Amino acid sequence: MGWSEGREIENQIKGSEKLTKVFGYWPSFHDAEVLEITLWRGDVEPERNSYVFPMLTTKIHLWELISEVGKYLVLRHHTIATLRFHDVNELHLSGFNHQNAIFGLSIVREEREEGPSPVFVIEFEEAFGVAAKFVCTRVEVLEAVPYEKAS
Repeated sequence: MGWSEGREIENQIKGSEKLTKVFGYWPSFHDAEVLEITLWRGDVEPERNSYVFPMLTTKIHLWELISEVGKYLVLRHHTIATLRFHDVNELHLSGFNHQNAIFGLSIVREEREEGPSPVFVIEFEEAFGVAAKFVCTRVEVLEAVPYEKAS
């Protein structure tokens, strides 16, 4: 759950250092909350030589859960990560609600026989709310900024 390829998946993700700089490693997104999902159909117009395929962009609130001496579990590094998935297809999306907690964000790189290859198989592992699974050709971290709860 969470990541794959022996913690090396971040080497396949453009901008992954934006998250690894905050956490010191690629996070699992365990118990993270999906705040927003935006779908864009892209811009495919061969007569203009435009081949931008569908994209999914998401904002996810994640944090690190640690155990400190003399304390119970502590949450730190509250972050809003904006991730973009390029050339999305085979999208299955369900359960979006007011919380959208996930067990993790699975990103697995696979070879396939038909179509562009390799691809990433993405799964938002449902805890309460959103569940999603799709295939894409590229994953990008657009930003990772401190989370500030609105008053």
